[in-house]
Amino acid sequence: MGKRLAIYLAVTFGLSWGLWIPAGIALGTFEHGVGSSAIMFALVAIGMFFPLAGALAAQAACKNDDPFELRLRPCVGGIVPWYVAAWLAPAALALLGAAVYFVLMPQEFDPTMTSYLSLMAQQSGTDLSEMPLPPAALMALTALSALTYAPFLNMLFAFGEEAGWRGMLYPVLAQRMSQRAAALASGVIWGVWHAPIIAMGHNYGMGYAGFPLLGILTMTLACTAMGVCMAYLWQRTENVWPCALAHGSFNAVANLGVALAASGQTVLGPSPLALLAGIPLFALGIACLLRLK
Repeated sequence: MGKRLAIYLAVTFGLSWGLWIPAGIALGTFEHGVGSSAIMFALVAIGMFFPLAGALAAQAACKNDDPFELRLRPCVGGIVPWYVAAWLAPAALALLGAAVYFVLMPQEFDPTMTSYLSLMAQQSGTDLSEMPLPPAALMALTALSALTYAPFLNMLFAFGEEAGWRGMLYPVLAQRMSQRAAALASGVIWGVWHAPIIAMGHNYGMGYAGFPLLGILTMTLACTAMGVCMAYLWQRTENVWPCALAHGSFNAVANLGVALAASGQTVLGPSPLALLAGIPLFALGIACLLRLK
């Protein structure tokens, strides 16, 4: 188990950080943000498959040492309700989180979506008057896609991560410690893995006090809570694909509240990966942790 764990972490972090950090320096995204480079954005997406590469490398290197099954084949029989929960629960967390954020920060609520639309117009090089749809219609279409097909498309990318974090890391740790300790440890490692791209402004931007350390700590806290939920889902299904669907759904809905935020996304919210908007996620993480052995 120790050898498998060491190989997995070395390959996963070596490939990810070995790609992101030099690329970020070369492309200037540590100074100007990940959004300033389409190439860096693509490299972040590619990095989602490095946990899968780490898991496969560790499995290949240790195949003769002790038996271990990654459980990467899709399985549906008997666990359909868990797939439904994985699909819909992230949307509930995102909506609840955004509601908590706007209740606690009412000055941030912008139903006209002015800041969001201005940013979209700036990025696309168009004028606000040239936007093809009114704000309400645009928001409705965005929400519809995030709740229907987007989770299943995102699931394909999320599988690259979940094959490693839940397919390899969590069950390996759970053989060396309690399920609760393994869920917490794997969540912390998952969060720290994001450190280079958080330092490029991914998820929280770059203009907040305590940048980038506060963002890295916030992401680690959010990943720990979500990782505990994923560990519980894995324990109930013993399969990676429900976790991949939950991860994909979470990525699809996480930024819905940003459209209504005057200041956009910050370390406080409105994404559930933030401190205030993450309160429902943290609560669910604690509930799942208590249900683990």
